[in-house]
Amino acid sequence: MTAAHTPGTPGTPGTGGPAGPAAPWHILIVCTGNLCRSPMAQYLAAALLQEALGTAAAPGVTVTSAGTSARDGTPIHPHAASVLAGRGLDPRAFTTRRLHAGLLDSADLVLCAERGHRAAAVTTAPKTVSRAFTLREFARVTAGLTPADISPDTAACLGGARYLGGARAAAAPPGRGPVRSHDSASDGTPAAAVGRGPLPPASETIRMCGQALISRALARRGLRRPAAPADDDIPDPIGSPVETFRVCADQIGEALAQPLELLARAASGIAR
Repeated sequence: MTAAHTPGTPGTPGTGGPAGPAAPWHILIVCTGNLCRSPMAQYLAAALLQEALGTAAAPGVTVTSAGTSARDGTPIHPHAASVLAGRGLDPRAFTTRRLHAGLLDSADLVLCAERGHRAAAVTTAPKTVSRAFTLREFARVTAGLTPADISPDTAACLGGARYLGGARAAAAPPGRGPVRSHDSASDGTPAAAVGRGPLPPASETIRMCGQALISRALARRGLRRPAAPADDDIPDPIGSPVETFRVCADQIGEALAQPLELLARAASGIAR
């Protein structure tokens, strides 16, 4: 996984829903111009997932971004690039793109910088209403969940198997890739894993845990309200000095850390 665009192609635009189990689980991050907040969030999210899932499992998730008023092909804002570079990330290849319905249809999870961006996303593609949140809202409504709450078994109970078109049966146990009988030791352990640590989670497992995470978040949306509605927004730093961009990146990182680490732990079979 790179910080710019994770390997794997998001679901086919215009299909009317997220991709099937063979495709990476697609997180789409949205702001206004796709210059500052959403590209910083894209790179930070990819880096978090890379660290939490490991290189071998990282292709199971793809992270992209777009802007509700973006112009296609513009480089990232220099201050945003500087902030990311200071964190060891290289956004020089990044260019902006405008949000459109096909992109929203391909996304499994839509995370927005502000409530207005979420409203724009739902207006553009109404079916995203059940999978679109602001960054801070998603962090708030998933706070307190444990990996067991979104484990593959829990995901099946929440309807993950139906969403995946039966992929639950093909999914490996948490913490392992697909297990084939001729690759297994006598105790059922894959031969490649004998004498080594657990294999990275399979893409199907990541997808099931991701969908369970969204289901839990949606169920909690009306039960965990912010003190003030604006608390769910991350302010736009455009026009501000680079220090403001650093604060913005800190806010984004704080919002992303808990749910993405929770996803990684659940997919990897870590119970707590």
